[in-house]
Amino acid sequence: MKKILLTVLITVLSHLTIKAQKEFMSGYVINNTGDTISGQIDNQKWVYSPLKITFKKDDQEVKYGLSDIQGFVINNEVTYVRKAIALDITPHQLGSLIESYDRVVVDTTLFLKQLVKGRLSLYYLQDINNKKHFFIEKLNEPIKELIDHRFLRTIDYRTYNVHLDIYNKQLYDLCEDCSNYSGKVFKYLYRDSDLIPLVIKYNIYFGDNKPVEVSKKEKFKSTLFIQAAVGAFGYTIGNSPNEFKKAGLMSGSFGLGGLFEIPSKRRRFGIKADLLYNFYEEDVRLFSSYVIPTNTSYLGAYIGPQYSIYKNVPKKVDIYINAAVSLEIRLAEKSQHVYYQGLGNTMGFKVGVGTRLNKMNLELTYNNTDAGLKPYPFISGTIQKVSLGLSYALGKNK
Repeated sequence: MKKILLTVLITVLSHLTIKAQKEFMSGYVINNTGDTISGQIDNQKWVYSPLKITFKKDDQEVKYGLSDIQGFVINNEVTYVRKAIALDITPHQLGSLIESYDRVVVDTTLFLKQLVKGRLSLYYLQDINNKKHFFIEKLNEPIKELIDHRFLRTIDYRTYNVHLDIYNKQLYDLCEDCSNYSGKVFKYLYRDSDLIPLVIKYNIYFGDNKPVEVSKKEKFKSTLFIQAAVGAFGYTIGNSPNEFKKAGLMSGSFGLGGLFEIPSKRRRFGIKADLLYNFYEEDVRLFSSYVIPTNTSYLGAYIGPQYSIYKNVPKKVDIYINAAVSLEIRLAEKSQHVYYQGLGNTMGFKVGVGTRLNKMNLELTYNNTDAGLKPYPFISGTIQKVSLGLSYALGKNK
């Protein structure tokens, strides 16, 4: 039974490993003789344990599997180590809990992400059922999984969800030789933000004074931009006795923007937000001469998703597309010499395509708004604007 479960586990893992465009980053592999080979590794930011990696040296690519290397390190930030483990694959989700105290465990060998290295080392793995696994390895002792066990129990015809945080007892036993934890009640949560500090504190007690967190958890990263754009726009007024169109008018904008990258999407997906001061002839008014007002200004806010369709990390080149909803609040006063004029707030959307080289962005954007004519019965209007923008990254959080 265990062999069947193991076969299914490895097969599904091999099919569900994230497929994406290659992103080679500096790194090295450790072969089976313990030698270090430097080069570049395709960093797939694996959600599940990788079964193989792509390694490049001198423009030659080679695939390394579990049997080929002991481990690998990417950009001195992420470390994976091959380990033979007893893996607890007991269902953990509410709808799939089993009615048994017994756990389902298989013996296997996988690459584990090393979170802490020292006298006490910590490793992490997420399986295909999105179950998190943490492994602990004490100096001169075998590696073991920290067990977080959930199952069903029926008492008097009622079924209860039972949660046993066995890992807290395991940690207590492992740390009993450290006076920092003497007499301490272990009530840690089964997550890296609780377990990493515990293990680091233990290692420091035994003389590991250097930083021992070898794989840092990816966090949301943000980039702040200063940006400016020039463009042209046209407008259309309909549903009125005097329908008309106008195009070729100039516009411009400048302001700030922020990009918030989401790590779970491999830094390809993010949220872009802009706050811009817009100056252009975008307002529309109608009377016998069809005069178009000039020097109209708006404060614009835009927010929406951005996705990188091509990203070359070593060369810092990024080609992306984005979209956003927009709100523009009119700043200029309405003229008193016309019968009719578009009111202040306009809502719409924009889409764009751009390229980034190092800190510079060049972006082509199409913007469509409702022209602020909604308050007038039976009259509607749209404004279409095309602009070319240039932005510069002021800074990025680490």
